[in-house]
Parts: sequence; structure tokens; C-alpha cells
Amino acid sequence: MFLSGESLTKYGSSLVQPFYMDRIDCAAYSLRMGNEAYVSPEGLKDRRPNLVQLEHEQSVEIPAGQFAFLLTREIVTVPHDLIAFINMKNGLKSSGLVNVSGFHVDPGYKGRLVFAVFNAGPKKITVRQNDAAFLIWFARLEGATESYSRKKKGFMKIESELIARVPEESASLNSLTARIERLETKLYWGRTILISVGGFFSATVAGFLAGKLTGIF
Repeated sequence: MFLSGESLTKYGSSLVQPFYMDRIDCAAYSLRMGNEAYVSPEGLKDRRPNLVQLEHEQSVEIPAGQFAFLLTREIVTVPHDLIAFINMKNGLKSSGLVNVSGFHVDPGYKGRLVFAVFNAGPKKITVRQNDAAFLIWFARLEGATESYSRKKKGFMKIESELIARVPEESASLNSLTARIERLETKLYWGRTILISVGGFFSATVAGFLAGKLTGIF
């Protein structure tokens, strides 16, 4: 059974910190963007700092076709008799930002949440620190025991082990388009130079042959 909004008013402060009553959204709680984000590089020449520390209300941009890790501001505690479910808020989902990190949080978890997201939209998506970006629901487990709860420590930041799993270069549509445009430019200039050289060579040969024929006749 999912916890209702009324239940969240009673128990929410033991599940989410900091907790604010006005962030209860029907039967869910609205989590905010924290102070850390990682955006995958668009190509080998992308020199942006990929792990970004965000100041108050500072924004991070996720280009189309790129992957990112987003850290929540809140610390979430899931007791052994509860399980939590998570997703992006509708505004970001409608823009094309897709949660690819899974949709549940194990019983026994305590820490910030790291959302793995992918921008499947046609344009860059901006997320601002302290934005209401995520939703979390809590459901009660029947016959739950602590022995089956999560034992591993939760996240407080975006760990290097997560970043290490991301490819150094992401073959996004934008980066592939840029590569194609560069190749087309090289082919254009190569063809232009080849035609120019060929024309010069043809003119030289024609002039040489004309001189020879004039000498004969």
C-alpha cells in the first residue's frame, strides 16, 4: 500500500530531510536538484568540466542526446518495511529528459539519490539547482524484515565509480551530425582542389600539344 499525502504529513520528516509540507504532491514528495551534476562529453574535443558543482540556483545544461547524473538535495531514508519509487517530474519528462537509473529505492537505503538521465529530446535541457525536478513515492511492504534490507551505504555525492562507467565519448545525434558536416567540408574542398589541379594540368597539356602541332605544320 502506498503512503498517502496524509501519511506523508505524519511520517515525511523521518523519510526525507530537509522536509517541507508544501512539497507534498498528492501521494508523492517533490525532491529538488542538489549541488552536483555530471554531464557526459559530446566528443573527444569537448573540454567542459563534466562534474559540475552548482551554487545556489545555478543551472546545468544537458545537450540533446547526452547522458547525465543528477544529485538530489534531500537525503532519503527508506525504513526496512518500506520501498520507494522515483521518477522525473512531468515538466522535465515532457522536454525529453528520461530517467534511466531504475524506478525504485531499496528498503534500508539512506543517502542522497543519484538520478541517471538521458536527454532524448531535440534541444538542450536546463536544470537549475533547487528546482523541483524529481518525485518519490513510498509503499509499505508486507512482512518485511531488516535482514532483507539494503546494507550498502547510500550516496552523498556523485561517486567516481559511477562516472567511470560512462563512455569518454557519447555518439549523440549532434556529435554525429557535426562529424558528417566536417567530412562533407573536407570532401568539398578536396573535390575543389582536385578539379582545379585537373583543369590546370589539362590546360598545360593542351597548350603543349598545340605548340607541338604548330611546329609540325
